[in-house]
Amino acid sequence: MRRVGSYTYILLSLAFIAVNLFTMHHLAPWIDEVMMLDTSYNAAVHGTWETRAWYRVAGQYPFSTYPPLYQMLAAAWIWLFGGSLVVVRSLNLLITFALGGACLRLMRGHGLRLTPWTAALFTVLLWGTSEMAWMYRNGRPDMLCALLVVFAIHAIDRHRQSKSSATCIAVVIASALLSCAGLQAAVYLLMLWLFFCIVVRERRKEAVRLLTPLLSGCLLGVFFVALFMYAHGRLMAFASSIVQYSATLSQLALAVLPWAGETFGFQSAPYTEKLLELKSETSFLQRFASIAEYRSFLILAVVALVAYISSFRNHLRLLLSDMGFLLLLFALCIPFLMSLAGRFAIYYRWMAFLPLLVAILSITARRQRWCAAFGVLAAIMTISGIRSMMPDTDWNYASLRSFVQRQHFKPSDAVVCPFSTFYEMKGICDTCYFAGIFPTEFIGHVDYVIEAPDGGSFDLPITAYVNNLKTDTTVVLTAIDHCKHPSLTLYRVQKRHE
Repeated sequence: MRRVGSYTYILLSLAFIAVNLFTMHHLAPWIDEVMMLDTSYNAAVHGTWETRAWYRVAGQYPFSTYPPLYQMLAAAWIWLFGGSLVVVRSLNLLITFALGGACLRLMRGHGLRLTPWTAALFTVLLWGTSEMAWMYRNGRPDMLCALLVVFAIHAIDRHRQSKSSATCIAVVIASALLSCAGLQAAVYLLMLWLFFCIVVRERRKEAVRLLTPLLSGCLLGVFFVALFMYAHGRLMAFASSIVQYSATLSQLALAVLPWAGETFGFQSAPYTEKLLELKSETSFLQRFASIAEYRSFLILAVVALVAYISSFRNHLRLLLSDMGFLLLLFALCIPFLMSLAGRFAIYYRWMAFLPLLVAILSITARRQRWCAAFGVLAAIMTISGIRSMMPDTDWNYASLRSFVQRQHFKPSDAVVCPFSTFYEMKGICDTCYFAGIFPTEFIGHVDYVIEAPDGGSFDLPITAYVNNLKTDTTVVLTAIDHCKHPSLTLYRVQKRHE
């Protein structure tokens, strides 16, 4: 039965992977994806850890200040297999496949009996919902963070069972890797520890003892990332980026920085100005309310709650000792806790979805009638998920590829580009400025500009750059080609001869 469940997961996953490979180009490259992967591409192709798709921090030249583990992994992937859109995004498909396998193994280790039906339910929910599909179909590190969280929990389980020095070191290493993949994932793991430390009283002493290797690993990972940033002269920029991505930390820093500048004798103005520039106007309640947009999570969570209450209706006190129900409570708490920490972006939603998925599998493995109910929900959500993979009327990647390929770009050309052209342009021109995020004051000589006149808000800086060139009397700007879907205009930039 165990092997049948594994085969079910593998076969269904391969079917979803095939669908994704055929539809991957329907999702346009976007700001976060380009910010993450521009450094990886440059490292793989040019051997330089630099980027022209990041923002300026405290006046410094842009540099990727995100923990670099995913970017390093992506650089190796690009070096081995190439830098096309489907190839690069396939890395996250592989990571998601490993994530599902690791989750199934973790559930078996906790005594959860997986039948072919429950394995199929798990697979369809993991791959099929539109929100999860969006997360694993673009080039962000979130799926790697999720995988490393599961690895860390595996290490914790082994340590709880054997309490050996080897398993303790494994917990430290797994936690350190988690910080190197994304600090938000380390915060998530510590939240999981805190939740179970508070709720599961009989294991509180064991949880307190576990905190030492767990916290040591997380801090060790932060130290390694800080050392990496220091080696590149970006330690303060890295520290600033940690603060600015949390609304809570940003508010605290804005209150403390002026005092710290006066006390320790450094210029705090560049940092406060950057924080004010990036400061979000959203309140805690607005951040928390964003979970209302996560429809599949809310529907599954409500049905799971009903399933647990009805199944334990005669023994409700036992709910707080049921691991599946505790994971359901944790999943429901995550939007609140992450919003309290200052950030719960749409690409963090795996944090709530994965424990919910385990909670659903836990109840369906024991109550077959609920397996059928969740099966119907999973089928409906998968239809919606596959529909979300279909092409947008305003986006045609084949049209964009044709637009780029019919130009006469040379590797030596410097081009200002929108994010949507990332995969096509990086393979042709060595110097691509993604001015949707890269400050225009750092842009040097330019041969061409690709404008997206009907694009999103992050395409507006390119339009502003084009307008500035039009008023520059030292250059001649000539529109030489257009594309409709997506809307693109190519300009040639030439020096004006007197």
